[in-house]
Amino acid sequence: MNELVKKQQRGEVTKKKILEVALKLFSEKGFNKVTVDEIVKKSDSSKGSFYQHFRSKSDIFLVRFTEMDHYYLEVYKSFPENMDPMEKLSIFSQKLMHFLENEMGKDLMKVIYSAALESREHTYFLDSNRSLFKITRTLLEEAIEKEKINPELSLDDVSTMVTQSYMGSIYHWGLRITDRSLDSFSTPFINALLIGISKKL
Repeated sequence: MNELVKKQQRGEVTKKKILEVALKLFSEKGFNKVTVDEIVKKSDSSKGSFYQHFRSKSDIFLVRFTEMDHYYLEVYKSFPENMDPMEKLSIFSQKLMHFLENEMGKDLMKVIYSAALESREHTYFLDSNRSLFKITRTLLEEAIEKEKINPELSLDDVSTMVTQSYMGSIYHWGLRITDRSLDSFSTPFINALLIGISKKL
């Protein structure tokens, strides 16, 4: 193995360590109370290493959201082409909620929401180019083409409603002291919405 490959591997290990430490600190203390200096110290790295991998503290969330979007794409690609688009949406929503709870956790999701409200840095939170929003819109577009959606509703209308149901479910779950999973908490509401926007037979 040549020196360049070894250096790249060490860089990836350092990046992963910084990411894990930063997310843990954000969960414990909140985004605004954590400094780059603290992240560097707790991860046994350096400021140079930090800024080699991340442009800013908020870039930590961007990296994590990018990883999440890769997962959403994999879920989308796993659907059989002939599956009902409304069923795809229901399954996609469940997998989304399951992933957020198990890979992000309630504490971190609360931090992400509060950081997005307090700072304009977190533009990725509502970035329409993210896979999450593109996939949701694509599935709804397919449902409209197959006449599964109430024709009185536009694609923009239903896209907004579904994404709001995701965010509202996460926010409400974050506020409540409950042992219920995010999936079980959100599924009845999201499925009721999908039934509500469906074309009546």
